[in-house]
Amino acid sequence: MKRLFLSLLLLCPALVFATAQYPEKLRIDGKEEHLMTTPLEEFWHAKYPRPDTLTQTSWACWRGYVGTWEIIGNKLCLLQLVRTEIRPKDDSFEEETTSLPLKTYFGTDGPVIAEWFTGVLRVARGPLLAQVNTGYASVYEEDLFLIVERGIVTARRIVKNSTASLTSESDLAWREFGRINPFGAITAALPEEGRSLEKGRWIGLPELEARSAELVKNKTTFEIRGIYMPGILWFPNQSGSCSSIQLEIPEPQPLPDAGVAVEATCVLVEAENGLRLVASELIELPAGFAVQRNTSTEQITNLQPSSTTVSEML
Repeated sequence: MKRLFLSLLLLCPALVFATAQYPEKLRIDGKEEHLMTTPLEEFWHAKYPRPDTLTQTSWACWRGYVGTWEIIGNKLCLLQLVRTEIRPKDDSFEEETTSLPLKTYFGTDGPVIAEWFTGVLRVARGPLLAQVNTGYASVYEEDLFLIVERGIVTARRIVKNSTASLTSESDLAWREFGRINPFGAITAALPEEGRSLEKGRWIGLPELEARSAELVKNKTTFEIRGIYMPGILWFPNQSGSCSSIQLEIPEPQPLPDAGVAVEATCVLVEAENGLRLVASELIELPAGFAVQRNTSTEQITNLQPSSTTVSEML
């Protein structure tokens, strides 16, 4: 199991963010809040290459800095960048915090208007409801969402969260991976976008386990989501443990890269060494789509007797 996890770390760069990250700081309405988005990463991509000096300082700060921002007259402005490194001292270690001059990157001491950024900022407020040790996936009592267009805040929304509305911690973690774009920025998603990730006709691992006898007996065709690895479909768990099931793909078809989230159309068969999924189709999921579901899908009508027998697929 440990070997599989280490292999996934190499195959999936997003997995290196599997630790809760230090938030950015945002001054707004006279208060300093926790900003769960990294707008500066968009700047490196859009304007300049990311500086080689901004290396990871700890597992909790992969970006190598913490920025202080402020909303000034509806403009998102960068005020300060600091970098905290841990250095050896005598027989122990000490933290050394340095300020990174904005003039080095922007030609001015600031404030710098974030004209390069268009998207959603998420500000976390209130008590912690669910700790998720991945990126900024932890859930707080309240979220303030700021909609930004080229550095200008155009709208605000406040959303109250509750434990009753939370999905599993593991799924929150894997959604977080999906919100890390190719150049390292963490983006925020509005609540309706998050809910849409759960939609679809697919079943989750708990339901697969609960209904395995029925699915095998009736030769039922269904959809299920997981992480594709050669020969298996992997079901991640945020706590570090995981489950998997054998995956066979008898029909020639383009296969996704290892470590990619997929939705598999398949039947469940009983083999000598356990249960096995036989897939007729694999569809790669867009970034951020949920790959786990704890809720029942009793109202979903996708579970149909297979029109293709298992022997024909094999």
